[in-house]
Amino acid sequence: MSRRVDPALTKRALSALKRAADKAKLSKEGLTDWEAEFLGSVEERLTKFGSAFADPDKGQLSAPLSLRQGLKVRQISKKGEVEGTKKPRAGLKAKDKPKTPAKPKPEKPRKPLARKTGLTSKGFRSKKGD
Repeated sequence: MSRRVDPALTKRALSALKRAADKAKLSKEGLTDWEAEFLGSVEERLTKFGSAFADPDKGQLSAPLSLRQGLKVRQISKKGEVEGTKKPRAGLKAKDKPKTPAKPKPEKPRKPLARKTGLTSKGFRSKKGD
């Protein structure tokens, strides 16, 4: 059974590998030998086969990277991110919201628990003569 992986997805995965390697190289720790070897082997398999894994249990058949490979690429990429370079989220933040004193909510009287009836109620009761 041959797999068909979209070439656009493969191209995106290759560019993600390149970005992750570039980010990690700029970090304080740099790119470790294992990470460099991992990125190189995954890139080689992507260019040769269009996908970096063969076992269908490891990810979607239409995906170029397995779940674990994608996780490792994200971890390598995150390693190179500098603190504070993330884009701020849109909307109000907790510190921007106007501070108003919290009003206590009035307590509502609790309803008693409804009694659950089984199959023996109203019409479902079996007659002993049947």
